[in-house]
Amino acid sequence: MTEQWIYGINPVFEALTSKQHIRTVYITKGWKRDRAALLSLTGQAKVNVEEVGKEFFDKFHGHTHQGICALLSEKQRLFSVEELFKTAVNPLFVILDGIEDPRNFGAILRTSEVAGAGGVIFQTHRSAGLSPLVDKTSSGASFYIPMAQVSNIKNSMRYLKDNGVTVYGADAACERSLWSVDLTGPTAFVFGSEGTGLRRTVSEQCDMLIKIPVYGSVSSLNVSVSAGIFLFECKRQRECVKSKQS
Repeated sequence: MTEQWIYGINPVFEALTSKQHIRTVYITKGWKRDRAALLSLTGQAKVNVEEVGKEFFDKFHGHTHQGICALLSEKQRLFSVEELFKTAVNPLFVILDGIEDPRNFGAILRTSEVAGAGGVIFQTHRSAGLSPLVDKTSSGASFYIPMAQVSNIKNSMRYLKDNGVTVYGADAACERSLWSVDLTGPTAFVFGSEGTGLRRTVSEQCDMLIKIPVYGSVSSLNVSVSAGIFLFECKRQRECVKSKQS
């Protein structure tokens, strides 16, 4: 059985709330912040709480653990792309091409979950992957958003396209604006790394490349910010359609 550590108040509380398999929660001696809420959650989940010395948290050196961590008895469940597609209603997916910064990865998971995306697809290589830092940066969203880890995202893109999903690549250098595209149907957005953007072979697999128009002197946005704009523009369009039909 594999084990995984998580740390920080939000990730631990979200893991408890989302019924993750937690073996033990560890807190520093005298830990008082949200103690009543913690004991309530751990009591409901029948999870042990242990008080430990500050040196216990040396394993998270350099990271803000807030005096609390938890040991999961197993990792978050990963799904297949087929499972993500079959459970989605009016699909909306996020595909990550080379997001290697765990903070960006976690922020995209958080944005995707808040926006109600049906899942996030990422590769086994050239990816930050799941880690305690990703869980913390996502504020626990990694315990809710369905994810698929694949060996080749291009195969996943082809599968989605074959099943009626339009795949859009985010490319700041292209001509077509996000505001000019109809996103009310089944949709997937592909985001590349901040350093190099989408790989050429990935761009070629997209149905269309689109960009966020910028109006200042800086030519591009952080990838997690871009993901939020794309996702919520998609949700805005869909909500407009629903309101017109009602």
